[in-house]
Amino acid sequence: MKDKTTKMLQKCSLGAKMGVSGINAAQRYVGDPKLLFLLSEYKEKHRAIAEEADALLHERGEKSKSPSRATLKIARAVTAARVAVKPGDMHIAQMMIRSGESALEKLAGLLSSCKEADASAKETVKKTVLTEQEFLRKMRECL
Repeated sequence: MKDKTTKMLQKCSLGAKMGVSGINAAQRYVGDPKLLFLLSEYKEKHRAIAEEADALLHERGEKSKSPSRATLKIARAVTAARVAVKPGDMHIAQMMIRSGESALEKLAGLLSSCKEADASAKETVKKTVLTEQEFLRKMRECL
């Protein structure tokens, strides 16, 4: 039980932290104030999810994980390259949509592979799913 719970919370925390990093990387290139506001709003929601998962890990005497510096640098470079090839707010919204869809797939896999995890971990992941779904809906409205 503990192993599945820890795995679920660590992956949720790590994914939320990657979401924050991805939004940070994209925000540098945004011109539309509405899109910039949405990205800021969801960056904070992702940060809160990471904090919640980290707190639950801490309660269990487990450590949270953070993305490696190399992973973060690569993600920023990929974002910069994609924007350089196809600049514009619409393209950034599309990139965020693709990232959110990928996150939802991973979260669904996490829920199905960690069925033995405790209820608090599952609730954190479900909250993350709802946040991602809402983020995707709002990003699609920007297109």
